Amino acid sequence: MRETWDDSEIAQKRWSPQQFLRGLPPLSRWVFISTVVLFIGQLALGKLALTPERYDSLIRTFGLVPTDVLSRQLCLWQLVTYMFLHSLDNWLHIIFNMFVFVMFAPEVERAMGAKRFGILYFGSGIVAALVSCVALMFSRTPIIGASGAILGVLAAYGSLFPNRILRFLLVFPMKAKHFVLLIAALEMLAVFMGNQDGIASITHLGGFAAGILYMKYEWTLRSAMLRTVDRHYDRARESDRQIRARVDQILAKVNREGIKSLTWRERTFLKRAGKRFKKQHS
Repeated sequence: MRETWDDSEIAQKRWSPQQFLRGLPPLSRWVFISTVVLFIGQLALGKLALTPERYDSLIRTFGLVPTDVLSRQLCLWQLVTYMFLHSLDNWLHIIFNMFVFVMFAPEVERAMGAKRFGILYFGSGIVAALVSCVALMFSRTPIIGASGAILGVLAAYGSLFPNRILRFLLVFPMKAKHFVLLIAALEMLAVFMGNQDGIASITHLGGFAAGILYMKYEWTLRSAMLRTVDRHYDRARESDRQIRARVDQILAKVNREGIKSLTWRERTFLKRAGKRFKKQHS
């Protein structure tokens, strides 16, 4: 029996940019759109609006320049803004980055939640930038691209889904945990060989290491922070009990000897205790 399709069903099955974007989790969608839109802005400025000298100045302002970050200028915004810039001379730069991002980031965000994913993504990018600044502290060559942050996401993917089968070079099947280690090994090899991608590889490895450490120690750090908050709360409650005990002693003295018997320190103590407890109950 021949199947029939109406136009509405066919329209639903067609791929569209709107359907693709709606399928991404909120933060992944925002990062993807922002990166693509800013790259289009780079194209407009670099090819149409600005002279090469002014465009280079723009990249030096918002790309990661180690000497500018570590100098007295403290261009700390570069630790974030460099992630949203990509090379105009090599379109594979942004195409590959966004391809890997779309392949892995949505699942990582769904598994971790938007808040934790945001810490992972931007934290990996910032750590990658700091590693690059330390390793290349005398370099004035701008570093651009989201590769460090994306390597952090890839590391998280391997941690969250270690036994999921991926295809290296779209051909060779391997587990995700082996896939991410292979990528890290290739980046390490590029650093030690000292080829032209060595600068980028240092940034990539910094992001990859940040992703691994975040996934390994996040809950340990969170537990330590909660214990610290609990101890502070216990000390605060103990302090309140001590203050109330001291207030009771002073009031007992007032009942025995009258209010004129209080010293200046005791009067000041009562005023401060009253303000403290008033704030707690307001």
